[in-house]
Amino acid sequence: MFSLLPYNTFALDVHAKHGIIINALSDLHFPLSEPYIILGRGSDVLFTEDFSGTALICNIRGLEIKRVDDEYMVRVGGGEILDELIVQLLSRGICGLENLSAIPGTVGAAPIQNIGAYGVEIGDFIDSLEVCDLSCGKVFTMDKTSCQFGYRDSYFKRHPEARLLVLYVNFRFKAQPELKLSYQGLKDQDLNDAAAVREQVRALRARKLPDPRFVGNAGSFFKNPVVDAKTVARLREDYPDIPVFTASGGRFKLAAGWLIDKSGCRGITHGHAGTWEHQALVLVNRGQAKPHEIVSLAKYVSSQVAMRFGIALVPEVRLYGRGGEISWEMLQ
Repeated sequence: MFSLLPYNTFALDVHAKHGIIINALSDLHFPLSEPYIILGRGSDVLFTEDFSGTALICNIRGLEIKRVDDEYMVRVGGGEILDELIVQLLSRGICGLENLSAIPGTVGAAPIQNIGAYGVEIGDFIDSLEVCDLSCGKVFTMDKTSCQFGYRDSYFKRHPEARLLVLYVNFRFKAQPELKLSYQGLKDQDLNDAAAVREQVRALRARKLPDPRFVGNAGSFFKNPVVDAKTVARLREDYPDIPVFTASGGRFKLAAGWLIDKSGCRGITHGHAGTWEHQALVLVNRGQAKPHEIVSLAKYVSSQVAMRFGIALVPEVRLYGRGGEISWEMLQ
């Protein structure tokens, strides 16, 4: 058995039948035996039970930087740690990703969820991805359009059957970027450079979010719901202070953490699982939690929000069962 404890930040004591650490593509031999799953550091996954197949752990490293006119082209191995990359880029005067500071996980995993924070999404800066089709071992490049980035979404998340492993991420950064300071906690600060933005983001996250090195969690468990104007108007009748943010296509984004908090679910405990006292959107392992305890808590939180607001919460984390990735609806 292959322990998945180092590869899921929920710190759940789960296992895969086999595991392969991928330092280079030559570590894989095709065709691969089914089933298998692809992991970085598991900062956006919840295992609901042991996995009966092979865990493929991407550990491909490397950083190449080229200046082309007024842009930087940066090629990064999928196994690099995202926060460490941000530090390296800032040391070279390359800005853009600082709003994503302190998010755990690898560079190769970040495009799958199109991770985002404080007004920035990783897809904003991705030029292309170098991927391997694990069904045959073919390596090819996907441009930004092909990645179909959306809110916490991408082609990879919508099409897991494609079985694509991200080997390298190619970024494009402007040499003279604009700081993204629209979000609360940034806009009201005197932040003059990217390094200052990074430190402020790290401080904000430290106040709100538990460090997965000490408290098992996968960050924000649920997506912020995206609704229409009619739903916003209905909610404002009873909750005039409800936070509402503009989304694309004339729709609006609600703060899932606020909804959970107002539903009486901040800081609650279910067995050895709970919601974080400083940010209700985060589900935590309070110590020795079992997968079913996290699942049961998540279902309870979702039901409470649905009863109070008529809003369905959908997980941001990816869910894995015995045979591979499963849907939220499949969990009881």
